[in-house]
Amino acid sequence: MVCALFLTGCWDEKQFKNVKLVLSLGFDQGEEGEIMQTVSIPTVSRASEGPGSESLQIVSTSANTPLHARDKIDRMISETYDPSKVKVVLLGEDLAKKNVYPILDDMYRNPRSNLNAYLAVVEEGTAKDVISMNHSGATRISNYIGGLLEAAVSSTHATGENLQLLCAELLEPGIDFSVPLLKIEDDGSLLTFNGMGLFHEKAYTGEKIGAEQTTMYMLLQGVKGRVARLTEKIDDNGEDEILDYVTVSIAENDRKMKVKNKDGEIAVTIHLDMRVKIAEYPSDHLYVKGRIEEIGKKLSERLTEESVDIIDQLQEANSDVFGIGRRVKAYHPDVWKELDWSETYPEISITPKVEVEIIQHGIIN
Repeated sequence: MVCALFLTGCWDEKQFKNVKLVLSLGFDQGEEGEIMQTVSIPTVSRASEGPGSESLQIVSTSANTPLHARDKIDRMISETYDPSKVKVVLLGEDLAKKNVYPILDDMYRNPRSNLNAYLAVVEEGTAKDVISMNHSGATRISNYIGGLLEAAVSSTHATGENLQLLCAELLEPGIDFSVPLLKIEDDGSLLTFNGMGLFHEKAYTGEKIGAEQTTMYMLLQGVKGRVARLTEKIDDNGEDEILDYVTVSIAENDRKMKVKNKDGEIAVTIHLDMRVKIAEYPSDHLYVKGRIEEIGKKLSERLTEESVDIIDQLQEANSDVFGIGRRVKAYHPDVWKELDWSETYPEISITPKVEVEIIQHGIIN
């Protein structure tokens, strides 16, 4: 009983019945310079017997700042607007091409914001269209988008960075980032992952790494999800085209990046070693002596070519997602002070080399 006198108790509690939890949040560029904010708010009605019913309220308004929009939405709904459970934050493509930090500033300053939320850009559409879409499957649009992004992370198509991790890359010079791109398909009933949008400093460049290249793009960053598969064309035998392809599952990957400075000239090498398992090879004949080694060599050459193409896209977009500038700043500070990194990065030499070792080829042959 004496010890109980020194316990503070739950003094900081906040009753759910007194708030409206916003689960998905979207921002778009308005026609006259203002921003449009759209939110989805679920409401669960209790039932006397069995599970209760859930309805989804979509609210949208224009305002000068995100916090101004929040205050306006607060006057449109019952109870109080609460962003502490936001799962996804969406940006319309037009707005993302501007400085995105002012849009996120309130979330970083508000201690009740959920910084574990995902950030994504809506390609060829608006965040309002996505949040308001009539999708099939999950009841809540936040569950649908969140599940789609988590699947992209698990299958090595996206990095999985949340708002907290992106904050450092937004503010620190010498490193850029990319976020998932979402696109509405099938007349507004389906949402697809459409690649990774490349950012330079605090704005979306309008350039992207397409969905077909995102797995290799992630591996070049040293990122691997639970599953990583690559399907590559390694033959051209003129017969059935399906026989030209091989699909491999990445068992292990080891990426090493070296940044060298020679008389103020920056040169970068990226070495990626992969141990893979053949998951699908319609051409078969893997029992032929030397065939496994031949496939490994062709894969190494093909993936090195694809890596060169990805790096060309990054330099064309002026997006330093590998953090090369950060390494130059850390290890060559005198050189960094003399450089305008935004002008230098697109011109530096970045040489990738991929080496593939096949460690398993299935239970047949």
